[in-house]
Amino acid sequence: MRMAEFSDGHIPRAININVMDDSFASMSDSLLQKDYPVAVYCRSGKRSKKAADILSKKGYQVVDLDKGFDAWQADDKQIEK
Repeated sequence: MRMAEFSDGHIPRAININVMDDSFASMSDSLLQKDYPVAVYCRSGKRSKKAADILSKKGYQVVDLDKGFDAWQADDKQIEK
C-alpha cells in the first residue's frame, strides 16, 4: 500500500510494506514471521496479488484480501488512521 493510502486509513494493527519498493522482499523477511499467516491488501486488490505471489514463493502462508481496502471499508469494518 502506498504511504498516503496507509495514512488515510488501514486495517487495525497493519504494517505497511510497499510491494512496489525494490526492498519489499527483504523488508518482508525482517518484519514478518513464516510461522504465522500473513494477510495482504491494497486499495483495490491489484497490488496485493503481486505481494501475495512474492510472499508465497518465499514460503509465507498468505491470505489475499482480493477485493481490497475499499471493499473492507464498504463493509463497515473497523479501520484506524
